[in-house]
Amino acid sequence: MKSRLLVAVLCMLAVQVSFAEAPVSAATASQQAVTVNLIQNKVIKDEKGIEKRIEASSVKPNDVIEYRVTYKNVTDKPVKGLIANLPIPDGLEYQASSAKPSRNAVVAAEDATYSREPLAKKQSDGTTKLVPYNEYRHVRWDLGTLAPGASVEVVARAKVEAFSAKTPALAAVKSTAK
Repeated sequence: MKSRLLVAVLCMLAVQVSFAEAPVSAATASQQAVTVNLIQNKVIKDEKGIEKRIEASSVKPNDVIEYRVTYKNVTDKPVKGLIANLPIPDGLEYQASSAKPSRNAVVAAEDATYSREPLAKKQSDGTTKLVPYNEYRHVRWDLGTLAPGASVEVVARAKVEAFSAKTPALAAVKSTAK
């Protein structure tokens, strides 16, 4: 039951896209400039240690989930300033260096201050301490300009942490379940 609830939470992930699109004609003004396709798979290793991706229909603690998001420009104009955001909800631990393409990926903890990995936080005594990966809450990619008809894919992984009914997102799902 808990694994199904977590899958429901994972399915509620909002993959956001923000962009400034080139001017389009009235006929295409109502058309969405970019389509977004999110695939989430559980990453497993076979008996030879080779990674495989399977449908994430249920998950349990320590399972690794891979999020693969494809953005496609469905217009005949370039889409400029394309930004991809992937939230990492409570109960998931971002996996170090899993954001691809890495050259334009930044991450953030709850304070939403984006930076390249690893995140560090200045302490009250003036020292700097690395932020644990289980506190990362966002991955963002600056994808720049997407040419007409072009696609770009981003990928990130997160590990399912031990969870309980006290996890805020799970509590919300449980309270609405009938």
